[in-house]
Amino acid sequence: MEPFPEDLARFMYDNVESIDQLEILRILGERREKEWDCAALAEAVQAKPQAVKAHLIAMHARGLLVMTASESGLSCRFGLNTAELEIMVLRLLQMYKERPVTMIKMVYARAQDPLRAFADAFRIRKQD
Repeated sequence: MEPFPEDLARFMYDNVESIDQLEILRILGERREKEWDCAALAEAVQAKPQAVKAHLIAMHARGLLVMTASESGLSCRFGLNTAELEIMVLRLLQMYKERPVTMIKMVYARAQDPLRAFADAFRIRKQD
């Protein structure tokens, strides 16, 4: 088996914080034209709506999706800020189809990185 592309591994480490986020990207990528509200996306991801909302906000801040707010709440769809991001996300989604176990292990390894956890603690406090 070919080694996992280093640039894609770095992109994942920098941009995908959880399996839920990876699944959100997968679902949005499979139906690019569809506008998803938080509740429908939460059901598709099998996660709590509040968790999905937090993921959407974080992912939108990274330019990984298009998000809109309305009276009924947040909705989102596939859409990336730059052509470079689109290339990386499409590669990521293709790799997820080909090597899902490898990617899931990478996400869990990221979550267990003590330096990342320390940095994330400060980022979370700053947002509050």
